[in-house]
Amino acid sequence: MYVQPFPELQKPLKLRGLLLKNRIMSAPNMLFRTLGGRPDEYYVRYLEHKARGGAAIVTLGEANVCDGGNHTPGMETTLENMAVFGEMAQAIHEHGAAASVELTHGGISVKPQFNRDRNRLLSPSGGVGMNGANTRAMTRDDMECVANAYADTAEYFVKCGFDTVLVHCGHGWLLTQFLSPIVNKRTDEYGGSFENRMRFPLYVLQKVRERLGAKRAVLVRVSGSERRPDGFTPENIADFLAKAQEYVDMAEVSSEDFTYTFATPYLPWGQNVELAEAIKATGKVTIPLFTIGSILDPVQAEEILKSGKADGVSMSRALIADPYLPRKAFEGRADEIRPCLRCLNCTDSDNESRHFVCSVNPLIAHEARLGFGDSVQSAKSSKRVLIIGGGPSGLQAAITASERGHSVTLVEKSDKLGGMLNFTDFDTRKTDLRRFKDYLVRQAERSGAEILLNTEADDALIERVKPDSIIIAAGSNPIVPTYIKGFERAKHAAAVYFEPELEIAGSVVIIGGGLIGVETGLHLASLGKKVTVLEMSDTYAPDAKGVYKLGIERAAETYGLTIITGAKATEINDSGVICKSDGGSHPIPGGSVFYAVGMSADDSLYLKYASKAPQVVIAGDCKRVGKVGGAIQDGFFAALDVL
Repeated sequence: MYVQPFPELQKPLKLRGLLLKNRIMSAPNMLFRTLGGRPDEYYVRYLEHKARGGAAIVTLGEANVCDGGNHTPGMETTLENMAVFGEMAQAIHEHGAAASVELTHGGISVKPQFNRDRNRLLSPSGGVGMNGANTRAMTRDDMECVANAYADTAEYFVKCGFDTVLVHCGHGWLLTQFLSPIVNKRTDEYGGSFENRMRFPLYVLQKVRERLGAKRAVLVRVSGSERRPDGFTPENIADFLAKAQEYVDMAEVSSEDFTYTFATPYLPWGQNVELAEAIKATGKVTIPLFTIGSILDPVQAEEILKSGKADGVSMSRALIADPYLPRKAFEGRADEIRPCLRCLNCTDSDNESRHFVCSVNPLIAHEARLGFGDSVQSAKSSKRVLIIGGGPSGLQAAITASERGHSVTLVEKSDKLGGMLNFTDFDTRKTDLRRFKDYLVRQAERSGAEILLNTEADDALIERVKPDSIIIAAGSNPIVPTYIKGFERAKHAAAVYFEPELEIAGSVVIIGGGLIGVETGLHLASLGKKVTVLEMSDTYAPDAKGVYKLGIERAAETYGLTIITGAKATEINDSGVICKSDGGSHPIPGGSVFYAVGMSADDSLYLKYASKAPQVVIAGDCKRVGKVGGAIQDGFFAALDVL
């Protein structure tokens, strides 16, 4: 008889009339595939992918309840659009999952460009928000109108076939703004004491319950704490949920503060579990509580449930990296789960370019064009594929080409697969990236590809393999700053990881404030070194976007990393570095000096072997220097193009 490795995680849960097949919720995300007031086909298939992967409940994100509340492009609840939303619910149901929709109103945090009537921009106390919305304080008529909008939207989606709604009362949106003593400065019965501040959010939940009736499950998302001394606490939220549970059947507990909502590798896993645990410990809340925030692994999730800290887990980025995480876990294949990096490329790409991209999963969000990730389309015929380079791009190419039925030979000139990602074996803050590197190596070794280490690609090798296709993924080389006097006194930042005998002084200067320089600095600072990073431009880590950049800033504060921008290194000497900044020349003391002033794509092998096979493709950093996501995309699609 099969023994389930994750019995708590697979245990069904009944919420009023809704039966969930396990304790994994696919959290709402991917917000910008709404075109002309309706989700496009990519959005439909994206949510279907989550359902195919085995999550018990799949949630459509940010259905703004009315004009004036839009932080993202509004979803129009029209008769015409019911066909699209109905197809979305059906696509989720076809794989045994429940369909949920998150109901939101941005309040003071709305983006004006997504709202038609600027007179409807509302918030508890008025004022200008972080996105430039000039809001007015809500009247009682406004509250009645907005509460009815929540109920109307909930009813609409149920008519479209959705099983339940998730009322968003967290992450700084309108209902949270009422709960917050920092934002809510009202002096009437909706402000002041916490009992007053929760009056309107409770009224919204009451209206939704009344509209959906006694048999329909209703869910709520809350922030368990504002994580500020003057903000609301888990005890406050326990009091809120003690009253809210009259209307709702489950609460998902998240957190305020973007660095806890969207954690980077500089925070531990499960950064919000303590909030759900604290709320449960009060004994005031009897409905199930789900926790969310860096729940990345089924072993971790099982332990959370077994310990009683929460009753279920809500996963966002983990199910972007691998929607099949639930199925793989329950089928005893947890080591095949593609790990999330917590790099936030998904969130940042969605918000900045409205084009959702995951660094480790090339298929996610593109299912309407490329299909689903449970199988890769087989090739028309088996070809002999030679892959040169065992870094992330080459490894992904080997995995994909082998899955498609090709005969693959991968050669790596060093004695180890992984390429530059092997630095993660030593970096104290790169657990997530190390897990992904180990996954790539493990899957490549299992793929059936012939792997040759300590092997240089040459004419004799090509003659032996006789490839139909060559994929060159040879990587890049560090740029040496020969323009700095005394440059030979410094080493590239990679030496910190790859030269184990290297003695590093207590004070360190790193020339170059891109991601490599800054994150190497964070690693050394976490080991107790006094580190100064010099960046000649006006901003550091420009390749880090949005929330990830915020996470780096917080980490720099935590570890005491000094970053000086507008500082051009001119000389390296026995005492450290001389740099020009603020119109003068300044010494920066350091017993060890490293540089990270960029990488140069190494296309020499491509130029050498471009005519040695019918198809020769260049991929990864030897084509274009970038981050790991670009390397994975290149390797995947290079293998997909071997027909």
